[in-house]
Amino acid sequence: PVALIISSGSHDLKSLIGGDRYTLLMAFLPLTSAISGNVGLQASTLTCRAISHGDCSKASYCWWLWTEVKTALILALLTGVAVGLLALVWTSNTFEAGADLGFAMTVGLAQAFSIAIAGLTGTCAPLLFSFIFHGDAGKWAGPMETAIQDIAGSFAMVYVAQALLLQFVRLGLSPVNTELPGS
Repeated sequence: PVALIISSGSHDLKSLIGGDRYTLLMAFLPLTSAISGNVGLQASTLTCRAISHGDCSKASYCWWLWTEVKTALILALLTGVAVGLLALVWTSNTFEAGADLGFAMTVGLAQAFSIAIAGLTGTCAPLLFSFIFHGDAGKWAGPMETAIQDIAGSFAMVYVAQALLLQFVRLGLSPVNTELPGS
């Protein structure tokens, strides 16, 4: 699914932002997948532990879910800002036009989106496997979470980035692609 997401949306994105910025954007994809994957697996581990120790039950799962989602949103905000600043510095040192604020905001927002989804899915997977399917959450939640985060991270970096960059180009926060077609 990841290859399909990247290949199906990449042509339009590359023509929108140009080859250099597209390459840099794709360089952030492993970072986005790794960070969001770690957040999702940590949320999954904490939820499995809470279920096994009795801290999370059918009666209290809404409270647990809200607590984990709030934590993921804080992590998403802080990490999105940090990764966005990294992208801003990187573009200012890489491109002749200087810093690309729209690109940096796109990378930061894509990172934040991916982390927020990771916190939600990482928490929900053990809850679903334990309370609905009555299965072993520790056995099934990790692999499911990893697959979901690979897809969510790729989706964020291709489709969310494309939508955001289009708006940032329109607002003048990111330069228009000046490359000739086919270059």
